[in-house]
Amino acid sequence: MLKDFFSTNAHVNCLAVAVRPGVRRPRVAFAIAVALLAATACTSLHGPQPSKDASGTGPASPATADLTPYLATLTELGSSVPERQAAALASAEEAARLDPSATHRLRYALALGAAGHAGSDPVQASQLVAETLAAGNGLTPAEVELAQAFLREFDARIGLGTEVARQREDYEQKMKAAANDDNRRLAALGAENQRLKKSLAEAERKLSAVAEMERSLLENGAQPAPDDATPPQ
Repeated sequence: MLKDFFSTNAHVNCLAVAVRPGVRRPRVAFAIAVALLAATACTSLHGPQPSKDASGTGPASPATADLTPYLATLTELGSSVPERQAAALASAEEAARLDPSATHRLRYALALGAAGHAGSDPVQASQLVAETLAAGNGLTPAEVELAQAFLREFDARIGLGTEVARQREDYEQKMKAAANDDNRRLAALGAENQRLKKSLAEAERKLSAVAEMERSLLENGAQPAPDDATPPQ
């Protein structure tokens, strides 16, 4: 099991190298995966730990899975140089195309779904990992555990992306509804403004008529009345 690789000081030292300060990773899960692979690679360098067989008479040394290719690919994808990331993804894809073994397919799937590069596609990567695990041919127990760990990470990212898309759509709908409300309010204000202008014009017309009437009355009152009476004899 992969968790057994962390039982010795050598594995702890390798893990410290893999996650040393100053090394930037696009995601925490990605950093953990790289550290895990680094620890596994260190285990391969130190060699498998001998164990007793069932009779107790001799050591039994099962073959240790070599996860170095996965570590190398993920390290390239963790680079901040887009050209290196694209080259690593293309190399993994080409290897899976030329030799579609379970190991090559898994390496391409992990590269495709790894976060932090432009070609990352966790949806397709999750499908490829699931198909590779379902086939069940050519993968060691360590590779199966690695695939399952990345599959959970991919599915979590897919769920998060779905939730973000839902919230974005909800936000856009609310903004659209608010804009429609603003447009209706502006239209109502425009109509009210036109009504007030019309009322003001009517009031000004009536005021002008009253002023004209008062002017006429004043002019008529200033003129002397005509004297038609005959003076007495």
